[in-house]
Amino acid sequence: MGKLAIISDIHVDINKFTLHDLIEIGSYIKDNGATRLHIAGDITNHFHREGNEIIQTLNSVIPTTFNFGNHDMLDTNSIENNQTPGFLNFEPLPLNSDTVLLPFNGWYDYGFAKGETNEQPANEIVANYKNKYWIDKFIKRSESDPIISKKQAQHLAGLLDSFRKQDKRVIIATHFVPRQEFIMYPTPFNRKAVTWRALGGVLGSKEIGDVISDYSDTVTDVVFGHIHARDGVKKINNVNWHCRPIGYRYEWQFTKKWLSDYDKPQNFHFAKHPDQQSKFLDDMRCNWDQVLDNAFTLFDY
Repeated sequence: MGKLAIISDIHVDINKFTLHDLIEIGSYIKDNGATRLHIAGDITNHFHREGNEIIQTLNSVIPTTFNFGNHDMLDTNSIENNQTPGFLNFEPLPLNSDTVLLPFNGWYDYGFAKGETNEQPANEIVANYKNKYWIDKFIKRSESDPIISKKQAQHLAGLLDSFRKQDKRVIIATHFVPRQEFIMYPTPFNRKAVTWRALGGVLGSKEIGDVISDYSDTVTDVVFGHIHARDGVKKINNVNWHCRPIGYRYEWQFTKKWLSDYDKPQNFHFAKHPDQQSKFLDDMRCNWDQVLDNAFTLFDY
């Protein structure tokens, strides 16, 4: 008997987490009963350079596996078959005789894009916005986004069909959003809102979510991130969909409260005030319970 913790969007570089911070994070999760950790993507923008050390550091505290998010893909050509120890992409991890963790990177198919009147814009419009405004334009892929996503959906369906025949319980960990219910769309009253509504198409895949729903007799839970909103769990089509990313530090409730307590504006620029940044990081390291509140999901197995 054990307990699996799944986290996502740790963004070690952007959040300025040190290796000692990672040990503290791993220890906090372990102290909450976890015996195994899986990271559902967005570990660092520099995975090729520092990813192995990050995973080794966490693994020194708690057995750790991971799949990629889009930020991890920025500086590697080995997206689907990375050789870093612990990388799992469509490689099932048996947790016990009845339960399997199935991690995969995921991708997007533009199906969640919305226009001004909620119609789905043409793929060319979404791709154009992506190439203008989205960090993923720097990721090297050999096929179009919808084709990549469709192939992943087909691969996923084959695996889930096999698990259904084996009468297994499946927990899925992926990075991108599989359910539109988790996506917030701004009202299209200006150009920026129209752009962000179209960019909903690069947040996840409707087809992948539909495949999972088709196997709700086998899949009990899905954990994902990518959108930095700790929305907790929604039960849809008899599947529990969990979204609890760590996200960027300026998004944390801990940070917002810290700025308020110190009479700083919510858009305070820490990099311009190194003394304040140092004070913030010291306080962060004394309050992991607040920083990580509702930022990981635990499963008994």
